[in-house]
This record gives sequence, C-alpha cells and structure tokens, in this order.
Amino acid sequence: MKIKFWGVRGSIASPIRPESVKHKIEKILSLASPTDIQNEQSIHSFLNSLSFSSSSTYGGNTTCVEIRDKEGNLIIIDGGTGLRELGNQMMATDFGKGTGHAYWILTHTHWDHIQGIPFFVPLFLPGNHFEFVSCMNDAEKRLEHQFVFTHFPVSFDHYAAKKTFQYLEEGETISLGPHIQAFSKAVRHPGGSFSYRFMEEGKAIIFASDAEFNLEEMENIDTYIDYFRDADVLVFDTQYTFEESLQKIDWGHSSASIATDIALRAKVKKLVMFHHDPSYDDEKLDLVYLRALKYKEMFDPHGKLEIIMAYEGLEIEV
Repeated sequence: MKIKFWGVRGSIASPIRPESVKHKIEKILSLASPTDIQNEQSIHSFLNSLSFSSSSTYGGNTTCVEIRDKEGNLIIIDGGTGLRELGNQMMATDFGKGTGHAYWILTHTHWDHIQGIPFFVPLFLPGNHFEFVSCMNDAEKRLEHQFVFTHFPVSFDHYAAKKTFQYLEEGETISLGPHIQAFSKAVRHPGGSFSYRFMEEGKAIIFASDAEFNLEEMENIDTYIDYFRDADVLVFDTQYTFEESLQKIDWGHSSASIATDIALRAKVKKLVMFHHDPSYDDEKLDLVYLRALKYKEMFDPHGKLEIIMAYEGLEIEV
C-alpha cells in the first residue's frame, strides 16, 4: 500500500502568511555562506541541510489522504481543502476522461473534513464513480445538506459523477477493491468519529485522526491497543501539546506524548503525527516534532518505533 497526504491541518485551513515567507527567506540568507550559493548543486545541498521549517512548509490544507493498493486502485479518506489539489492531479488520469473509480472513506463530517468536496473537479464528470463508505447511516443526507443553496450555490445532485453510499457497522470488515480490506473503530470526538484499519497482504495502515485519548482513557486502553497492534503505519491525531490536552478536555484531539505511548505499547512500526493545529507555524511544528522524538527516546531509547511529522506531499509505502 501507498499513502499520500494532501491535507494535514485540523479545524481550519491555515495558508502560510506573506510575512512568514519573508521570514523564511531572511533566515535562509542569514545562514548561507558564499560557498553555499556558488552553483545549483551547492544551493541544493545547502537547502537540504536546513531544518524542515526553514526550507519548506508542512502545509495549511485540512484533512485529505489517499491510499492506493498494489495495482494503484484509489481510496480517498475525507475531503478537507487538500482534496482540491488531489482532484486536480486526478484529472490527468482516468478521472479526467470520466472513467475513474474510487472508494471514499468518511471518518465524520465536521467542516474541516468535507469543505473541499464542492471544489473536487472529478465529481463534475459523468462516468466517474465514487463509492462513499462510512459508519454514518445518514452520510448522504449530511453531504446534501452541505450543498443547500444557503451554503453553496451548486446542489449535490449537480455533480454528475455516480455517487453511491454504503453504511458500515463498526468492526465490520469490508473489501475496498481486490486487495485491501478495512474495518473501523469508534474514537472519542464531539459528534462522533471513526478510525479505520486498512490491510493488504499482511500490512496495515491505520488512520486515527480526530481522536481524543487522555490520561483517564489510558487506564482502559486495552481494546484500542489490540486494534492498533503491529500497524506498519499509524496516522494519529496529535493536534495538541500535552499541556494543551489537559486544558482542552472533550475538545476531541490528542497529544504527541499520548500517541507515542499508544504506539509503543501497540508495537507500531511508524507513527505519523497528524491534524496539526492551525495556530502553529512551521517553526512551532518543528519544536513539537523534536519534543516527540525526545519523549520517545526518554521512554524507549532502543526501540524501533519511527516517528515522523505529516506534511503535504508526504508519501509512505508499506
């Protein structure tokens, strides 16, 4: 399986501000020596030596992720603002010809997980087929409500692609194409949300965003540990710092330290920190990431758990 991230922010889109771009340029120039900018190769090497926040950006789009099986069949997870760019890329494939097919997983329908759907171009083309799968028995009605005239000038029916909806009971296993199977588990979040475990040939990717795990729940975490166990990739909600999570009980999000504890106990191979707070700039996210690495080293210095920070364009293959 391959997983690619198109939107990694939570709550609301947070594009990089003009002053932040200027700050990045100023920082890069202050660190460069004459030999760093002698030619294209030296410039490339110099930029690669910088911290991620100095030379790049984690991105400001809200939740959207794609998973592909070994034959390239597509599964879309949620539809935040990152969905628009995914749709633009898809137009160069069968979806641009009106012959595309994809499964579409909906974890829940808070705005930051559906606000890109009206701007998803492949939905306009007749012949494309999107199979929506969710643990919400009224998912179609929820999306139709998003498109009422007081919210958006185009109705959901105007999108000419074929749209089918399948209700999935929690824990029920479903085949998503010829190779991937998946099942869900509810997670704590205002209004309800579901995580999903995707499996292909003994490999597992778990998507568990918008999930609140706090100290109280960690005392009764066994069923979740079994669910997360031995995942090759665990995409986990780490919107808050540990201190913030103590102040925002029932807000529906977790911290990197809690995510690390769970990943270590479940023997996860790769933990992906996800659903970044919209108020965090790239430098703050660098610090959050470094704190997570130090926390892991403190409690499991010789363990094999790899921790990475999600950013737009990140691709992982398992």
